[in-house]
Amino acid sequence: MLTNNAAIRKNTISALLVLTMIFFLFAAVSAVSHEKAYATGETAKVTADALNVRTGAGTGYKCIGTMLKGKTFTVKGTASDKNGVKWYKLTYNNKTGYVISKYVNIIKFTVTSVSNTKGTVSDGPLNVRTGPGTSYTRLGSMAKGKTFTVTGKTNDINGKLWYRLTYNGKTGYVRALYVKTTEVTSGFSVTEVKNTKGTVTCSSLNVRTGPGTNYTRLGSLSKGKTFTITGKARDKNGTWWYRFTYNSKTGYVHSGYVKTSGTSSSSGTASSSSTVTFKTGTVTTSDGLNVRTGAGTGYSKLTVLAKGTTVVITGSAKDSNGKTWYIYKYSTSQKGYICSDYVTVKTVKSDSEFEDYLTAQGFPESYKPGLRALHAEHPNWVFKAYKAGYSWRSAVSYQKSRGGNLISGIYPSSYRDPDDKYTQPEPGWYKASKTVIAHYMDPRNFLNETGIYQFMTHKFDSSSQSKSTVKSVIAGSFMEGVNPPGDYSSYQSLIYAAGKASNVNPNVLAAMIIQEQGWSGSKMVTGTVSGYRGYYNFFNIGAYPTSTMTAVQRGLWYASCSGSYSRPWNSPYKSIKGGAQFYAQSYVNCGQDSYYTKKFNVKNGISNVGRHQYMTNVSGAASEGGIVKRGYRSSAKITFEIPVYNSMPASACPLP
Repeated sequence: MLTNNAAIRKNTISALLVLTMIFFLFAAVSAVSHEKAYATGETAKVTADALNVRTGAGTGYKCIGTMLKGKTFTVKGTASDKNGVKWYKLTYNNKTGYVISKYVNIIKFTVTSVSNTKGTVSDGPLNVRTGPGTSYTRLGSMAKGKTFTVTGKTNDINGKLWYRLTYNGKTGYVRALYVKTTEVTSGFSVTEVKNTKGTVTCSSLNVRTGPGTNYTRLGSLSKGKTFTITGKARDKNGTWWYRFTYNSKTGYVHSGYVKTSGTSSSSGTASSSSTVTFKTGTVTTSDGLNVRTGAGTGYSKLTVLAKGTTVVITGSAKDSNGKTWYIYKYSTSQKGYICSDYVTVKTVKSDSEFEDYLTAQGFPESYKPGLRALHAEHPNWVFKAYKAGYSWRSAVSYQKSRGGNLISGIYPSSYRDPDDKYTQPEPGWYKASKTVIAHYMDPRNFLNETGIYQFMTHKFDSSSQSKSTVKSVIAGSFMEGVNPPGDYSSYQSLIYAAGKASNVNPNVLAAMIIQEQGWSGSKMVTGTVSGYRGYYNFFNIGAYPTSTMTAVQRGLWYASCSGSYSRPWNSPYKSIKGGAQFYAQSYVNCGQDSYYTKKFNVKNGISNVGRHQYMTNVSGAASEGGIVKRGYRSSAKITFEIPVYNSMPASACPLP
């Protein structure tokens, strides 16, 4: 089931351990254990003309009132009745009530980032709320004439515009109707440039009145157009823009799409970046490599690096026995030492064009070492920065406060929440500490050969996805070499067809099936379960235990019903096709189009971080990326979209 449940987490951690072999093999379980409650904290809207509110989850409970069509409320939890039907818990007239989910839609909203804009309250006092709508909690109010910085905009359920802002350190929303906005055009400094020509490298390059996309567009230059650069200035993200004369006016163009020639008076070279040469070290031991505070096993252990982890080597030292230890930057103030016996060293040279590209994308300096190393090995890979638009500190805090971040008991107790070390929300699973959450949320920890795949797009792309790539993913699983019942001669053909039809990456679908069913498969995909013969549920959708059904029975009952997503699923193809449709509609098409974003949900505004999570295993995104990697050749062209947050720490967040 694409939900928060023990089986997903167990299968996820199992996959991670199989791939890295850091600890030991963890048996993949065959079915999920309970329903995901990702709707908790979300805003819901009634779709029925009149919806009964009851004292419990079921029509047998007392009715305490009704809510009319269009009424919104905050979901406090979920429960299932004796038939396995889901009900939402809410607060109704200061009492706890339940409504059937069939007649309720969970409201989602997407926030568009806004820059260089000030807002002034035109009619106050103006309420500030936690979301775009009057049903959201009130944070406070602002008096008439109060000014603030607008950071984003979105529409409420009725299509009314709301502005996002920071209010007393929290993210708030105000009704745009009562706000007057003005564009802020702060000054900027220009470095003079002489004797330098620029040539446009993209098909069409916008010319603006200042260094940034927020400035007015004057026109455009076509590919191959040359011009004389007279100066350069940085935008708010530190990216260079070139100044020149355009139709007798002063214009600016983005340096990332301009090839320069000649020399400048300011730096001696036309390029805004230069070639960078450095050394990387990649861990080779399957058991993981200890990082210590000094050169030798007698020093304290800082952490463990998994096999395949790559770090940038800054120096070396010898221990008392003459053995070499490599040094890297463990944190802002701490060096890490790793034994050279278990490290492969490589000299990496990054060209100036790639350096300019990284800067143009807006990647901070702390991201660049990992990306340089990957680019040197995979020049066809494309790295795009996704600018979240909110602070790193806020992102981690929201993720922690939402809950749903568990760590397996096989890890040290220091990985657990220090305020609740012994509670097991599910057998063998504990609440993760904020430090551990920050480690797995920090993209810089995963800019290596395996971790990078959690940032890969999950949309269909025929140039890098095929039946043969799916075959590589499922190699060694229960699907390898098997002829599934129906019209397809192989699972790779079946999964590829389902992915193409739903516009979802079929390699991802194959990896998800392995995550859900384990490498050996489960009863959910045999079609032989008594009472549900001939039915299949490859993605465990709707599979959770009730008072009358096991998780397997509930999942196959769901598969046997007529309804959405091509049900009934009376063939492997219909099950896989339906699961692909579900995943596309619920995640890929909703801004959760990578393993990273379907776990942390960072592309739908700060208020949605930590909500609508695909899994609660805090390391789940990294482990799933490891499985799907099997389907790609090193020469394949793959696009990775990597989140960048405001005010990030100087270096990657380590494990405890």
